[in-house]
Amino acid sequence: MMQLEDGKFYRSRIGDKTGPMRAGPDGNYFWLGRAYTKDGYYNGDGEPSRHDLIEEWKDQPPAKPADTDHVLQFFAFDHLPPALKEISRPFGQMAENMTKTLPRNPERTKALNKLLEAKDAAVRAFIAK
Repeated sequence: MMQLEDGKFYRSRIGDKTGPMRAGPDGNYFWLGRAYTKDGYYNGDGEPSRHDLIEEWKDQPPAKPADTDHVLQFFAFDHLPPALKEISRPFGQMAENMTKTLPRNPERTKALNKLLEAKDAAVRAFIAK
């Protein structure tokens, strides 16, 4: 059976986060004017209530950011004119393949940066007068 503890958060029957609970001198616990028994009942009579506390609150872990490299944005090619798109496309596809197949480490970053330099040079070679 669950026992409330001072300073902890709990989930109510309706899924609300309740707390931090504060222990009172009479053995009850309080939060925002509500009184709870040590075993989490909102009503001291033991009858079920939507405010009853049923388990300790567990915060969800923060969402992991997407595992992408910042440099990939510079390999986008869909917005380019057709001729430049055809020059840039193989570099973008190779960059995407590299991020999917190589482990993330300083050497992969170096490879992506050098590939970006090569893509930029190829585009400049095409547009040079």
